[in-house]
Amino acid sequence: MKTTLTSALTSYREFRAAKARNRPYRVVRSLIISLVAAYLLLLSFPQVLFAHEVSYKNFTVYSREPLDQNVYAVLDRVETRLSASTINNQSVKPQIFLIHSHGFYKIVSLYLGGNSFGKGFPMLPTNNIFINRSDLATDLVFRNAAADNQRSLSGVIAHETTHLLIRKRFGYWKNLTMPVWKREGYSEYVAGGSTLNHETGVKLWKANPKDGTGYQYFKYYMLVKHLLEDEKICVDDLFNRDHDVQALEAKVLSSL
Repeated sequence: MKTTLTSALTSYREFRAAKARNRPYRVVRSLIISLVAAYLLLLSFPQVLFAHEVSYKNFTVYSREPLDQNVYAVLDRVETRLSASTINNQSVKPQIFLIHSHGFYKIVSLYLGGNSFGKGFPMLPTNNIFINRSDLATDLVFRNAAADNQRSLSGVIAHETTHLLIRKRFGYWKNLTMPVWKREGYSEYVAGGSTLNHETGVKLWKANPKDGTGYQYFKYYMLVKHLLEDEKICVDDLFNRDHDVQALEAKVLSSL
């Protein structure tokens, strides 16, 4: 057995060495590494792609199209939502990139969340937030979907900014490893709700309580809302304490 394992390891090393000596392999590998590096650089410093910029209060907004006066009203609504959060922190200064194209948004998000309303990249040490096609005048953001394809622009910016606030408060590692329902549920709570209205969310949840497809974020929002408003726990306890999620889901669902 030991001889077989040694032989297999030797064969694997020879295979890797042969690949390393292979010029096309080296070229492809270098190209992939270069593309990944360029993509990460673009996500970190996308300002070069946006011709217009507005700084207001704690925000900087970048756009590929001219920005009108409606941007200030939208940001005022964002600030109102954030100021109600006990973890709001003025040292977190969001950089918001308005992408006026579903196609370009998919490229930026690398199809990972390409059908979302907004996206940040918490693994990167930036405060960048990318927003799908939007309309400042109506305070709406749109995604390329047949249903549930619009929601409040100020709410989405508040949601994505809350992710930055959670990272600031609890650290990079905890932000990445904490249960999704806490991170997303609280971000939806600060945003003022999820994409689904209350009636639709409750209907979907009750119809299929064991599969959150289509209503997952609504459920996360309701769990967090219950803990903060009904059980009166503080935000730090929400994130630091362990919670029996199954029991919590059953309790919240039974109250709807």
